[in-house]
Amino acid sequence: MYFRILLSLSLLFTVPLFGAHHESSKKAEYSEKQIIEIAMSAAPSNVSLGATIIDSKGKTLRKGSNGWTCMPGTPPNENVNPMCVDKAWQKWLKAFMDQTPYNSEDESFGLSYMLVGDQAVDNDDPFNTDRSKGTWVAEGPHLMILLPESLMNNLPTNPYSGGPYVMFKGTDFVHVMVPLETTKPLN
Repeated sequence: MYFRILLSLSLLFTVPLFGAHHESSKKAEYSEKQIIEIAMSAAPSNVSLGATIIDSKGKTLRKGSNGWTCMPGTPPNENVNPMCVDKAWQKWLKAFMDQTPYNSEDESFGLSYMLVGDQAVDNDDPFNTDRSKGTWVAEGPHLMILLPESLMNNLPTNPYSGGPYVMFKGTDFVHVMVPLETTKPLN
């Protein structure tokens, strides 16, 4: 259901990635080199070249030096929707996996790259799996920004309004989505 990322002082703690609300895809066998390449595709090379790389089970494949962590994707679709996250997003992901509160007011700023895009998720409810309700969006290449929620009040929540928008407003997992291409409706 979720995978775990081990991180401590050297980035050891457990983290899932949206596994609760992503669609399944066929599993394929990938070499460690291919998994590293998939993970690194999530961010610009000036980020991913120095990042710690983990696989979808949280195993460190390459130790990094810049505080970023890149991963190949989220179970059950283990090598789809790769992402690279900073330390603030690592905390967010841990809270998401544990389904424990995350207080955006405690962080001044966090950044995550998903330059390959993501699978369809409900923009309103981080744990909704029923596509008959909610506002579903499959974002192409994008950035995700953590800010204090109080700074997001003037941003739209509609992912199709053009430009940045708020995802998961009113939940512990609220954040800003910054599309890098035009977001097109799923229907």
